[in-house]
Amino acid sequence: MARQSRGALLPQVPGGHPRRADVYLALRNSVLRGLLAPGERMPSTRKAAADYGVSRGLLEEVYSQLVEEGLLERILGRGTFIAGHIAKSADLARVGKAPGRALSISARGIALAGNLTCRVPHDFKPFNSGVADTAEFPWKIWQRIQARTAREVRRADMNFTDPRGLPALRSSLAHHLAQLRGVRCTAEQVIVFNSVQQALYLLALLLTNPGDAVWMEDPGYPGARAALELAGAAIAPIPVDREGLQIEVGLRHAPDARLAYVTPSHQFPTGVALSMERRIALLDWAEKHDAWILEDDFDGEFGYVGQPATPLHSLDRHDRVLYLGTLSKSMFVSLRLAFAVVPEAMVEQLANIRTQLDAFSAPLTQLAMSRFMDEGHFSTHVRHMRGVYAEKCAFLRESLAPLADCGWTWEKNTVGVQLMLHHSDAEEVHRTAKASGLALHMLNAYRYKPANDDGLLLRFGGLSVTAIRSGVERLISAADHQTIV
Repeated sequence: MARQSRGALLPQVPGGHPRRADVYLALRNSVLRGLLAPGERMPSTRKAAADYGVSRGLLEEVYSQLVEEGLLERILGRGTFIAGHIAKSADLARVGKAPGRALSISARGIALAGNLTCRVPHDFKPFNSGVADTAEFPWKIWQRIQARTAREVRRADMNFTDPRGLPALRSSLAHHLAQLRGVRCTAEQVIVFNSVQQALYLLALLLTNPGDAVWMEDPGYPGARAALELAGAAIAPIPVDREGLQIEVGLRHAPDARLAYVTPSHQFPTGVALSMERRIALLDWAEKHDAWILEDDFDGEFGYVGQPATPLHSLDRHDRVLYLGTLSKSMFVSLRLAFAVVPEAMVEQLANIRTQLDAFSAPLTQLAMSRFMDEGHFSTHVRHMRGVYAEKCAFLRESLAPLADCGWTWEKNTVGVQLMLHHSDAEEVHRTAKASGLALHMLNAYRYKPANDDGLLLRFGGLSVTAIRSGVERLISAADHQTIV
């Protein structure tokens, strides 16, 4: 192949004094991308060294390495050239990779990857914000505690830590649960996770065989359903009415289920509470069938009328209820700390399974959280946020009053940070949601089996009163327009 007479213009290297690695990578990448063409003559090492402001010896080393890699060719008496045999590679690099076959993904992987129900928005607006109101969080106190914890950290805290959770946080959680939720347990019964979904997944792995039936509220929390299905459970959807989970339906269709997942204090997403009669029936079923009840008390601390509802765990006399909770709802969503209260013998088993996944939660965050609780800041914050969310919820309910004339209904004694609007005409719900232009979630999206009626889930926890007002005005305008049409 005829050699080109013109000399190559060398690529620039950032910085005033490039290192050997910088020069090498700049030349290598330029060759592979076709910026230095096959057959093109390279400047001498003396000229190249002067261009880059480095020693000639450094350029000799770089050229020699590129020759060894087959990217450059040296011809005695003529000079150094870009190797001609890499023309095809350079062409491919210049135009992009050649089209390949479709990714070889399993049928299970395709199904799981296609489930977008657990993806959450990064831009909170009416009404997609079911997270904590961070504007009310005591950031300065939290930052001081974090700084103090970081200063006092030991070398041991920087290694692998207890997969059950740090003893300090487990003790703090046991005290908190007894004081604020009436859940009596020892620190040895508490295990710390990164999320409730992780806890559900590990519990399902421990307590079920693939294909075992699990009662799941319908409608219900998509994250719980996803975690249970990931573990290989067979979902048995049990409908929910104004008294919560319909136990009699579960007894007819899947009496031998191994687990029942429930949100008894505040059913997600409908907002109803499980009646005492059904609580007793559920406990009776679990005891007679050697089954387990997974109680997700995701926002049980935020009751607005009197004291929060009593957890199902407090009524259990046979150790069939496994109590799950999260600190991310009370604190802030990126905290990533959750917990479970289980029989003490189960803690070690869960910890062993966990070590096969992510091993443990961040120790510095656990230590800071423990101190935040022990110094009384957490209980103070929770009590304050009860008032904040109560005001938001009352404002939301009052603002929605005009919708009652358009056939919409909602729970009057709402707890938590979301409110479900119902309408008997599913088409009316869809038209109103579309016309409003708001970020709304349909009730049927949370159902295993779609129904003729539908609703809208208004999640307001992280929204300001101004944002709530704006959202309600748009919702009412859309509903009024649909009624006129």
